[in-house]
Amino acid sequence: MNPSFKSKISCGGSEVESLSSFFQFEKPHPFSLSSSIVTRWFRTLRYMSGEMSTRPVSCWEKGRLIGRGTFGLVYVGINSETGETCAMKEVTFSHQFRQVCLQYVMEITLLSRLRHPNIVHYRDSEIVNNNLYICLEYVSGGSICKILRENGELGESAIRSYTQQILSGLAYLHSENTAHSDIRGANILVDPSGQVKLADFGIAKHIRGQLHPISFRGNAYWMAPEVIRDSNGCNLAADIWSLGCTVIEMATTQPPWSQYEQVAAVFKIATSNELPVVPDNLSEEGKDFVQQCLQRNPQDRPTAIQLLGHPFLRNAASSSSESFLINLDPH
Repeated sequence: MNPSFKSKISCGGSEVESLSSFFQFEKPHPFSLSSSIVTRWFRTLRYMSGEMSTRPVSCWEKGRLIGRGTFGLVYVGINSETGETCAMKEVTFSHQFRQVCLQYVMEITLLSRLRHPNIVHYRDSEIVNNNLYICLEYVSGGSICKILRENGELGESAIRSYTQQILSGLAYLHSENTAHSDIRGANILVDPSGQVKLADFGIAKHIRGQLHPISFRGNAYWMAPEVIRDSNGCNLAADIWSLGCTVIEMATTQPPWSQYEQVAAVFKIATSNELPVVPDNLSEEGKDFVQQCLQRNPQDRPTAIQLLGHPFLRNAASSSSESFLINLDPH
């Protein structure tokens, strides 16, 4: 066991920094990493983080396939003891698993300490045989991307409601000095009652403890200029830019610059002074909200807390965001 790993966790240090030192303690060749080593790493992390479950992951039975990710599949999981459902991520060991495992263990570490109504809730995780399973809150309505694909663009009332809830989750994350780093419709889930949940924290960053550069992975259309120019330049304000792009996505079904191939879009976002076209079907308040998010200088963008007070969201305030704001210092 790495002593520094234990002390950092117990003293409340940055989880990302702790993981970095922990995963560098033993340095097997990335193509020869055995499942037993990963299992020991993973279980030690859960034990040191106080996250060892009293209910083994084997209580969760894999149901129907509901999604496919970059490194694995997502199923509906059913708890054989309680009847609860979850979204069960399944990641299979491969020659890439060392880096993939690090990414997912970072996600587990982050999610296990987050408690907010607009962030997907972590349930359980374990390595079984040759697979890593992560059990998360099941949000049956699917993602905003799925809703747009099946139903077309959203009306402004829905955009206001979704945006307010996304911001409420972001304000909480940012108060923890953590950037989501991948805000877009595909990573925002909606339950049947219209409650929004931020999901997919696989590349979330604690600002003081970044581990690896952000991968484009098809999400460049939502990326802030400073992140494209310098992937280590991730900052809280980059989430605000991505939110502005997501509002455009909700209003049009497409992200900004979607008329370009990804390489051309990356070049335009990073090097030009051009800003995305704001949809005409938004109100003047909506247009102003998007324009404030899409300031090329990150220092000119409002914070999540400031944007929650924008007139565009005035009629979309919910009890969850109001109670959250009471506990945050706007300065």
